[in-house]
Amino acid sequence: MMHLSRRLSPTIAIVVLAGLAACTGHNTKPADSSAATAPSDVKPPMSRPYAVIDGNPTAVPKIPMGDPATIARIIEEGTRRNKVMDHITYLTQTIGPRLTGSSRAEQANRWAADQFRSWGLTNVALDQWGEVSMRFDRGPSSAKVMLRRERAVKNDDGTTRTEVEYDSVRDMEFSWLAWAPGTNGAVRAPVVRLPKDQAEFDAMKDSIAGAWVLIPGNRETRRGIRGVGGQLGDRHQFFKDFRAKQAGAVIPSTEPAGDRFEGTLAGPNLPEGGIPVTITLNGSDITVAIRRFHTGPGSNVVVNGDAIEFDWVSPSGTSHYMLARSGKKLAGTAKSELGESTVEVTMPEPDAAPDLMEQVLALNPAGFLGSSRDERVWTTSARGWRELSLDKIGKDTEYSIRQSDYDFINSRIYDGVPIEVEINGAASFTPGPIPVYNTVAEIRGTEFPNEIVIVSAHLDSWDGPGSQGTLDNGTGSSVTLEAARILMAANAKPKRTIRFVLWTGEEQGLLGSRSYVDRHKDDLPHISAVFVDDGGTNYEGGAPVTTDMAEMMAAATAPTNGLFYDEVEKKWMDVNIRKVGDTLPRGGGSDHASFNAVGVPGFFWDEVGRSDYGYGWHTQNDKLDLAIPEYLRQSATNAAITAYNLACAPTMLPRVKTTESAAGGN
Repeated sequence: MMHLSRRLSPTIAIVVLAGLAACTGHNTKPADSSAATAPSDVKPPMSRPYAVIDGNPTAVPKIPMGDPATIARIIEEGTRRNKVMDHITYLTQTIGPRLTGSSRAEQANRWAADQFRSWGLTNVALDQWGEVSMRFDRGPSSAKVMLRRERAVKNDDGTTRTEVEYDSVRDMEFSWLAWAPGTNGAVRAPVVRLPKDQAEFDAMKDSIAGAWVLIPGNRETRRGIRGVGGQLGDRHQFFKDFRAKQAGAVIPSTEPAGDRFEGTLAGPNLPEGGIPVTITLNGSDITVAIRRFHTGPGSNVVVNGDAIEFDWVSPSGTSHYMLARSGKKLAGTAKSELGESTVEVTMPEPDAAPDLMEQVLALNPAGFLGSSRDERVWTTSARGWRELSLDKIGKDTEYSIRQSDYDFINSRIYDGVPIEVEINGAASFTPGPIPVYNTVAEIRGTEFPNEIVIVSAHLDSWDGPGSQGTLDNGTGSSVTLEAARILMAANAKPKRTIRFVLWTGEEQGLLGSRSYVDRHKDDLPHISAVFVDDGGTNYEGGAPVTTDMAEMMAAATAPTNGLFYDEVEKKWMDVNIRKVGDTLPRGGGSDHASFNAVGVPGFFWDEVGRSDYGYGWHTQNDKLDLAIPEYLRQSATNAAITAYNLACAPTMLPRVKTTESAAGGN
């Protein structure tokens, strides 16, 4: 039901009321430039213009801002001729998803630069922030479940032969790690379940070669789908290390020192038979590994004789272990937010069989199928992607499929239905080095050109099959582009330079923006503010600010308030300036954090509205139909208004007065 409302395209009432141009805080009466009217009984909370501070509409602080006539032209362009949907449509439909280092990411960089040039911006550049060792491009891919049917056919000589036919019974939605190999064409094979112990492996080992191996899913926890990415990465590295050892390479041991115990973790929220767990004890140092793929240290360790208690964090969440040692055996419980599991592990004998997964890999299955845990399929990247070479790509790939696809396959395996899975996962690797870029453009300031307001978003996205990179972050990129176009169309002449930046490498750790900060240290003291739009298709509904910044930011955003009305949510799309004390929030998951870390005011717009961001984020659902046009029009117009006003303000925004900020060069 939640998803249905997201696909609606309701009309928006865009209202331009009296007071458009009074961003200076004076009672200037502009010309009436109403684009449309809200319902007659709907009025803004107070006469325009007004500011919103801590959720309360209030008079606009009397701080001179931009030229009123220019503000009126910006509003006219943003409400009547907004082209943000043109940009996002081209970006997602013609270019598509934009993995950092891929051909499509570079195509998007160059296309954006061409757009900036066509609108008359200056200093347009592809700003190279680094390189990747190998380009990864994902091609059109598909996966389906096939029903295998055999029928007897009579030959001319009276004998019979068996012919095999396949019916497609289910299309699957799936993904796999970027920079992991695909299938090199369609691969159709039967499916077997990963054996849970040595006896089961011995009984089924003749059926593993060339088959897809279905990996039972782990319990669902508060980390949800995000935990899947970590487990995919852990397993992929395990696969690569095993193949390297097979080829004779010496792989540095990562096994912790101490007494090693192997066994199972079993419970009501785990697969039948439990999952393999390894625990290593070395005094008060404890290491836990689930299925050998995810390894991490215990914390809060308490050892009292043979009683051992500790916490352990996996990609699925935190568990509290309470164990007792008896000779070569450890036993006890592990409690998480989903309940209690039992732990039973013993020290292996010196002649114990190799690890079960190593035995499976040695038989050369077609690949692995794992559950995504719900109907979303998460995409992330293989480890070491930036230093990859042709000889280190790996051989084995796990494909993450929807929970319903997993359940469909698993049920038919138990029922003995003769199904097979066909996957065509297209991927190509191009040896580099491959340069990677941000795209940068400017409207040069007329009085203080060396002082800068940055409007930005990240252009890169994940690229799993189905995704078009819409919510993350085609929306923010298109808002940034349209803000630039609106300002140029309005013939804005800001006093400070407004710089537009489309970052890449954000998904891999804010790489483009961190490099930019490192390479532009001389600019940092002169940057008034950095705005990042990276919260999906909701509208720019506010920003956190320090107390010192509140009045200036409230005056800068005031012209947006009372302008856009959301008929679905029945509210005005106003911009709430939230005072958060004397310091801005540090850290964060987007490119503003690169600037906040060095004391430059960075703002991640509060995204307000009805969009369910998690539905599309990093998944196969991130398509153009998730974009909400009226929200994006508000965001693009507000971004233009705010940047222009701050670029014309009497001073730059106040700096955060902290030791950390001073260390950043301010």
